[in-house]
Amino acid sequence: MAGEHPTLDTVAAAAGVSRMTVSNAYNRPDQLSAATRQRVLDVADRLGYAGPDPMAVSLRLRRTGTIGVVLTEQLPYAFADPGLVTILHGIATELSDSGTALLLVPAHAEGGDSQLRHALVDAVILCAVSAKDPAVVAARGRQVPIVTVGNPRLPHVPRVGSNNRRSSAEVARHLLDLGHRRFTVLTTVTDEEGGRVRPIFDERVRGFSDAVRSAGGEVSVLCAGDNSRPAGRDAVAELVRGAKRQRPTALFAVTDILALGVLDAATEAGLTVPGQLSVAGFDDIAAAASAVPALTTVAHDLFGQGRAAARLARRLIAGEAVRPPRIKTELVVRKSTGRAPRR
Repeated sequence: MAGEHPTLDTVAAAAGVSRMTVSNAYNRPDQLSAATRQRVLDVADRLGYAGPDPMAVSLRLRRTGTIGVVLTEQLPYAFADPGLVTILHGIATELSDSGTALLLVPAHAEGGDSQLRHALVDAVILCAVSAKDPAVVAARGRQVPIVTVGNPRLPHVPRVGSNNRRSSAEVARHLLDLGHRRFTVLTTVTDEEGGRVRPIFDERVRGFSDAVRSAGGEVSVLCAGDNSRPAGRDAVAELVRGAKRQRPTALFAVTDILALGVLDAATEAGLTVPGQLSVAGFDDIAAAASAVPALTTVAHDLFGQGRAAARLARRLIAGEAVRPPRIKTELVVRKSTGRAPRR
């Protein structure tokens, strides 16, 4: 009848085939000859039939063909962080190669709940999220496969990530070997101060600080307002302008973005790096090697971690047993660290 919305049955009748043949033309094309499938699609196009309802197909198959990705607390922040963007690039590349869709899900919804509770996904990848975040509770409540990147560490959940504590301790030993004894660690705000939880950064702080203290050195922790270059600069501006006897001789920033902000603050204060202040970071983002001076940092394959997480998620959906890969790190020593200045 004119004006009626075309259905699968409408197409089947017009094409002179069964209802199953029309369904196979969209969902299982390998079951039909190329000529039959094309004839069905041509009839559907002429009738204005767009294909089976994706929601109905998902309900029938109990699969959406989509993996949800939660990138830290706020999506706008995630796209401002080069490290998270690189991880997302790896996830997207792996899912694209396998024909799986990617859904970015904000960790928080209005009212403090998580939008993940209502997202139509077959699995969830949590990246740089606190174990106490509502998104973690929501993910576990969905009873779908979960993979984490970096943090959180969850019981019986595969995690892809480097050993942040051990790698940060290696940075500390490098600086200790250069004669440094007074250190500052720059991280982001902590939960106790009303800011956002950064458990992965906490491991870096602890690894570095424990190594310094075990060697008899002095270390203080300074918090930036956010994980950004301007925040890093502002956080240490007063410190680098202070008297020499009050300044550390070396500063470790838990991300390269923060470390680049420290280099900016040192330049504005007239301090030479590494002559008067050695600076090290973590992640080895592209800007680290091109910084002036080039930044000493910890390199780990962020793109590969994203790909590995997506691969694990797909295998879990298929019901396979998985074992996360071991992520290697490397201390890349560049021009921003040097011998401690004489007192």
